[in-house]
Amino acid sequence: MTHRERLKRAFKCKEVDRMPIRIWGVSPIFQIEKFKLLCELVIKYDLETIEFWAPKKDEYPPLPYQIEKQEKIKDTMKEVITKIKTPKGELTEIFRQKLDGSPGMVIKHFIEDIKDVEKFLSIPDQELPKIDSYFDFEKEVGERGLILIGIDEPMYSVHRFMGSETFSYFLYDNREILHKMIEKKFKIIENYVKYILSKKTGDGFGYYGPELCIPPLASPNDFREFVVNYDKKIIDLIHNENKLVWVHCHGDMAPVIEEFIKMEVDCLNPIEPPPVSKITIKKMKEISKGKMCLDGGVEDGAFDTLKPEKMKELVEKIIEEGKEGYGFILCPTSTPNTFPKLLPHHIENYKIFVETGVKFRNY
Repeated sequence: MTHRERLKRAFKCKEVDRMPIRIWGVSPIFQIEKFKLLCELVIKYDLETIEFWAPKKDEYPPLPYQIEKQEKIKDTMKEVITKIKTPKGELTEIFRQKLDGSPGMVIKHFIEDIKDVEKFLSIPDQELPKIDSYFDFEKEVGERGLILIGIDEPMYSVHRFMGSETFSYFLYDNREILHKMIEKKFKIIENYVKYILSKKTGDGFGYYGPELCIPPLASPNDFREFVVNYDKKIIDLIHNENKLVWVHCHGDMAPVIEEFIKMEVDCLNPIEPPPVSKITIKKMKEISKGKMCLDGGVEDGAFDTLKPEKMKELVEKIIEEGKEGYGFILCPTSTPNTFPKLLPHHIENYKIFVETGVKFRNY
């Protein structure tokens, strides 16, 4: 089987010759210098790759509104102030990050209260982009990997404007307004998906974000109301054209894994084991077997904290719980970007992850 064939069959929980293994974020095709040593592992052991495509910046038409960005650097910190000039007034976000590349955080969101909602709703929709770059991308990937078109998620695209604290208040006090905001984003995403589907591109679509509307921040009912009700319509559109759906959702899957199956998600990532989830990979596999592929299983933090022998034991345990019956892709639960710099013990643990997976990957 080619890598592409293997992954497509794995997404559909069909029989494959070997368990797919990938290092998320490390591509043998579009190589990144800081991941050079990890890329060498991918090439040496012939691992799988899922490649995400989106239009390039210059393929998008000009925004129908103005955005201003200002960057300030003080000592070891960078601060980025972004202002969106909407027809109803200005929205401002402030983001801070260490200069060493550590993950940053938003300290002021665009939407802080109900007064900012009218501004958000007045933002004009951008016209659809060109997709010429896709065809060169497709030629480069070939059968070496699976191509997913990256798309946004309605609830998450609203959440990003307000952050978890304000979002949680809206869940209690402004549910109808929240629906109005999500509906605005849903229509944009729906239109984009229809457009991409009309171009007959990609093996499927992939998106992030549902984790921002699961317990403990939101209830299972909130998840059904603000995620499932919107995402299912997008997923149905995609499946009607025989394309695949990959969804990334961190957190405890115990309250929501059945909902992803009901939405008919083809592949769920990153399926974190306890203590993140209250159910094991084995239990998640029992629930999803034959209905939804599981992609992930090896906690990102393990590459940072575990000794080599413990890393080996962990990977063997995850394989034992997830591999049987097909529909499983062994993968870290995040890209290596969570580490500002890959240290020798990180590289050693990735090597153990790969070599242990390869040892047991054949069916």
